[in-house]
Order: sequence, then C-alpha cells, then structure tokens
Amino acid sequence: MNTSFLGYKASSYRPLFWLSIFFDRSVWGLNAGAFHATNIALHLLNGNLAYSLLRRLKMPVLGAAATSLLWLSLPINTEAVAWVSGRAYLLCTLFILLSLLSALAYMRRKNALWIAASGVAAACAMLSHELGIVILPLLLVVVYAAKLGWSKGLLAIFAVVVLAGCGVEAVRFSIGVKSFSGLATPTWAGLAFWQYLRLAIVPIHMSVERSTTISLSQPHPWLAIELACSVVVLIAAILRREKNPALVEGLFWFVLCIAPFCLVMNYQGVAERFAYAASLGIVVAIVAACSIAPQPQLRKGLILCVAAWSIWNLYRTSVRVADWSDAVRLYSSSLQATPLSPVVHYNLAFSLRERGDFQAALEEYQRTLEIDGHYPNGLAALGDVYLQLKSFASAQAIYQQALTQNPNDTAVLLNSGTAYQGSGELANAEAAYQRILQINPQSSDAHVNLGVLYSSEQKQTDAMHQFAMAIDLKTKDITPYYDLAVLFQQAGRGDLALALYKKVLELKPDDEDTLRNIRILQAAPMR
Repeated sequence: MNTSFLGYKASSYRPLFWLSIFFDRSVWGLNAGAFHATNIALHLLNGNLAYSLLRRLKMPVLGAAATSLLWLSLPINTEAVAWVSGRAYLLCTLFILLSLLSALAYMRRKNALWIAASGVAAACAMLSHELGIVILPLLLVVVYAAKLGWSKGLLAIFAVVVLAGCGVEAVRFSIGVKSFSGLATPTWAGLAFWQYLRLAIVPIHMSVERSTTISLSQPHPWLAIELACSVVVLIAAILRREKNPALVEGLFWFVLCIAPFCLVMNYQGVAERFAYAASLGIVVAIVAACSIAPQPQLRKGLILCVAAWSIWNLYRTSVRVADWSDAVRLYSSSLQATPLSPVVHYNLAFSLRERGDFQAALEEYQRTLEIDGHYPNGLAALGDVYLQLKSFASAQAIYQQALTQNPNDTAVLLNSGTAYQGSGELANAEAAYQRILQINPQSSDAHVNLGVLYSSEQKQTDAMHQFAMAIDLKTKDITPYYDLAVLFQQAGRGDLALALYKKVLELKPDDEDTLRNIRILQAAPMR
C-alpha cells in the first residue's frame, strides 16, 4: 500500500499539499525557483482574500488595504513562504479564507452554491493542514464581526462546516492516520503563546529551529506578568467591542489560530511558520488600535507608530529573505536567535563543509558536540572533516569515540578504515573493512575499499576479487569498474577491460581517464 499521503509517521494527512507539490514537479521538474514562485503566488492571493474578507466585515478601504499589505510583509511569514514544505500553511489559510468568504456570500445571496463552496473549502483546508480544524471557531468570529443574527441559513452553514470536518476525520480514521496526542503543560503553553506573540510583533532575530528557545528547566519569572498583560489587553478589547469591534476580532483570530500549536506538543516545539494564519489577527488588531485614541493628535501618533513598525518590518523581511538565499548565511543568522541550538550549529557545519570551508566546519561541529555530546552523527561528521583535512590521527580518535557509542555503525567503520589506510596502518584498515562485511555482507563500499587496499599492496588477484564482488552487488560507484578494468588492462586482457570501461562511461559519461585508457587499448592490438 502506498502511504505517501499519510505524512510524517502517519501523524498527519495533507493530500492537497502533496498534490500541489506533485503538480509543480510535473510542470516544472526540479526547478526550485518554480516551487518558491508558487508559494509567493499563494501568499499574494491570501493577502487579497484577507482584504476581501475585511471589506465584507465593513472595515474601511484604507484599513483593510493597510492590514493586507502589513500582513504580506510581516517577517514571521518568510519561513512559510520560503520553505516548500511551508506551503501546507499557505494552502490551509487560502481555503479557510475562501470558506469564510463563501459563508458570507451565502448569507447575503442565499444561493445553495455558496454554502456548498463553503463546505468544500473547509474540507480542503483540513486536507491541506490540521490547522483547518479552527475553521468553525473562526466562523463564529466572522459571524460576530458581520453582526449576523441567528437564522436557519446560519445554522445550515455551521452544519455544513461540521459535516466537512467529520468527513475529513472519517477519512483520516479509515486510512489509519494517528491523531495527535500529548497536551502541553500550562507553563509550556504560556511560554509558546508569548513567543509567538513576540515574534509576530518585534522580530529582531529569527531562527529556522525554535525548539531550543523554550526551556522548562529554567525559571521564567516574567511569564505570569506577560500573560497577565495579554489577558488585560484582551479584556480591554472586549469591553470596547462596541466602539472598536475589529480589535477584539483580531485578537480572537490570533488566539484561535495559534492555540493548537501552544496546547498540543509537536516534535519541533515553536516554529515561525506555525503563526502564518494567526499573524493576520495581530495585524488586524494593531491597525484597529489606531482608532482607539479619542483625540485626533493621539490617533495620528498611533498611525505614525504603525507606519514606523511597517518600515521596520519591511527592513527585517528584506534581511530575512536575503538570509534564505544562502545556507551558511541562514544558519549563521539563526544562531543569533538560538545560539544554543545543536541542530543549527550542525547544519551550519554541514553547509560550511559543502562549501569547502573545512576549518570553520570543524569549529561548528565541535560547538555542536559541546552543546550535545550525543548529537546524532555529530562525532562521525567531525571525524569526516578531520579526514578531509588529512588529519588521520585526529579523525581516528574521533571515530573510535563514535564507535564506543555504536560499534556496528558501518559508515563510521568505513571512514575509520580510510583513516587507517591514510596513515599507513593497512592491517587495521583491512580489519575495519572485514568488520563491515561481518555486519553487512552486501556492503559494496567495503569490497571497493578492500580492493583499493589490496591493489596498493600489489595483491592483484585479491583486489580483482573484491572489485568483482562489488560489481556483483550492482554498485553505482565507478571505482570497482574502473580499477578492475585497469588491472585487466595491466594483465593484458584488453577485451575485459574495454567492457568495464564502457560501463564506467554509462555511469560517468566523458570521464577523461576512462576515455584515455580506451584510446590506449584501441591503439594496441588485443589478445
């Protein structure tokens, strides 16, 4: 059974997200720019739909336009737009907005097509991301904002949305998708809520990895005060709801959309993209707050503050977008927000290593292990950098530490053998390769390395045997084909060598060494 649509460990079900990825892949191939262009288009579409929704809720044109533009440029949204995997949040928000707009259209025109469209859009939101479940409480917010009285039509809309949710949940249950489990503690939920609120309003530095920013082992003396201030603001907005309904509506929108990510534990802790839909509510509340002041001068002052905030957001967004243009820059920038994140240090080290800056990569891997001495593959990666620097003794020392944690790690054993071989300890290198074959007799890499080792020791027959065994395992590595061809060529078996050289060219067309050896063979008489 194909379970590709089941999501990570079957804990999520987002078929529309995956279908959108499949569509991009079918049309554009592996052009990453096209995937990002789709995300940008969805983000812009969401901004326009948000404007339409606000206008339907009687927000003035200037206020609705300002809200949409501010939300589109909000720095916290860059992650959802920049990550291809963040499209699930864009699609979910798109269908939530479409469902709400369709519901309002039905209440105005009483056309059955609109109520059907609202239900379908609600189902699509839930099939894009689990956040779609908030469509029902958001519908209550919209009903309040639009001042809709209770009627049969309104009850019909709620019934359709509820049926859509039940239908999606039935599908999830029927295919075995596991429901989320594990509620967060009150302390964690409070910390997460305040973190999202802070990131949406005053984003100085952001990180691609947020799980390390909340530590329950440390005291948080300001948490109670921060949450109390949030409650006071919400109560004040409720008390002034008659004079400024948009303020309370925006705050409730934020709370409803962010609550699932605060109350339910997930493997990533706090992440910027989780606040994509919720951040719209914060912007609505901020714009609405400009009309609180009774005096015109004070109101102008608030508008100037919001204008300054918008300029600051544009600057932070431009910086953030530039960060996403380069992996090293992105991880370096992220470390300003999460300096104790082993994940970010590790990924920065990997990116530096890919760039060829081995010394800087070495320092980052060391920092990763200082923070978390048992970080997965941390020791192995550090040893690999030493190996690339040809510091064979240092590499070997690190590999031995890694092997104490997992003696049967064949990747570490393979590189350990390479380090032994580089330092001239050929007997130890052979023992490492043989150990791999005891663990995994199908390891073509171990056969290849043994073949290279035997060839360096002038044990041509043994080398040929190892290369042949690697080839029998259908390896895609050109080494056994090429080296066995060279051995046959040296032994005067040009016919066998030529067949192997042709196989090398299938795997690596235009390989210069292979083409040169073929020309030598063709120039010499074959036996």
